[in-house]
This record gives sequence, C-alpha cells and structure tokens, in this order.
Amino acid sequence: MLQTAFHFPSLRGGTTKQSVLNKRLPRFARNDVRVGLCLLICCFIKIAFAQVVQQNIPALDVKNGINKFKLCSFYDIHKANLKETPAQKDTRIKWYTYTGTDVPTVFEYKVKQLNLGYYKNKLYKIIVLFDETQDLKTTDIKNKLILIFGDGKYQQNGVDAKQPDEKDVWETTKVYLSFDVGRKEISISTYSKIIEKQIILDEL
Repeated sequence: MLQTAFHFPSLRGGTTKQSVLNKRLPRFARNDVRVGLCLLICCFIKIAFAQVVQQNIPALDVKNGINKFKLCSFYDIHKANLKETPAQKDTRIKWYTYTGTDVPTVFEYKVKQLNLGYYKNKLYKIIVLFDETQDLKTTDIKNKLILIFGDGKYQQNGVDAKQPDEKDVWETTKVYLSFDVGRKEISISTYSKIIEKQIILDEL
C-alpha cells in the first residue's frame, strides 16, 4: 500500500522525515515538479491580474465600436461589403456604405443605413442611421445606452437647424459615442480618439 502523506522541509533547513516524493522520484523529476508548480502559480496570478484590469476598463473602450464593427480595425475585413460614397467635408476620410444584410437592426430597431469612415485603411468612424418610418422610441435607445455605458452628457441645440436638436454623449480617452436626435435623422455615431489624434499629428 502506497503512503500518501507528504512531509515538507522544516524551517531549520532539514527534513524531519524524508518525503514520499523524495523516495519515489529521481532528482531531475523532483525539479520538474517544482518548476511545474511555479508555472501553475504564475498562471493563476496572471489570470487574477487580468480580471482586475478588465474590471477597470470603461465599457465604452471594451465595446470599441458598434455591432461587429470595431474601431481601428482594417479596411480589408469588410471590403467585400463596402460601397464608396462621395467625400464629405473632411476629404482625409474615405466613406463607405455597408451593403451587407447581416446587421438589419440595432437595439431591435431597423437600420436605414450604416456608414463607415476610414483613415489610412483603419476604421475611424461609424454612423448608424435609423429608419424613421418605424415606431422609433428614442427614450428606449437612450436607456439602453445608459445601461451599457452609464450616464452620458446631455446636449441641446435649437439654434442651428443643421445640427441635431439634442444628443447624449459618452466618451473616454479612446472612444467617443453620441446618440443624436434631429428633426430629420436619428443616429448613433462613434469614432476613435486614437485615430483622431493620429490625424492631427499627421498634419504637424
């Protein structure tokens, strides 16, 4: 019958009784066991540290986009379903309309159009335009955004008709997102502040 008890070294540097491990295993095998235990402990420490770091990352940075579209991702990922559109005010950005049919809704509301803006082949901005012909409840959309990202900053603009009448804004050092409710359009837009900084640096 095999003995199962293990005896560990005493604080004085010796052992009170030779362990079964030392009896049964050659020295090189005992070293392998110790190395394995050390690696296992290191793995547990890394996992615990990663969980703590993840908890401290803002939800907006974790999401980093809308649906399957991730800010700073490369153009090639979606190029098969992109149709180039005329340049807007900022000619540095290349704009495309997403022609795929796999993103028909956002928050269960129909999407009229999905526009993607790229800078140097990296996704800089995403604009989701909702279909206004449906029963669109803006309060519902806003509440869902608050549930995900927390309270945003409310802004109202009734002076310039070209600007949205009201919007709610969420932002971190990396990502900006806004829910715009205008007279003609209702949209969610987000952009990468990392690429925004790169655009400014490229002008220097």
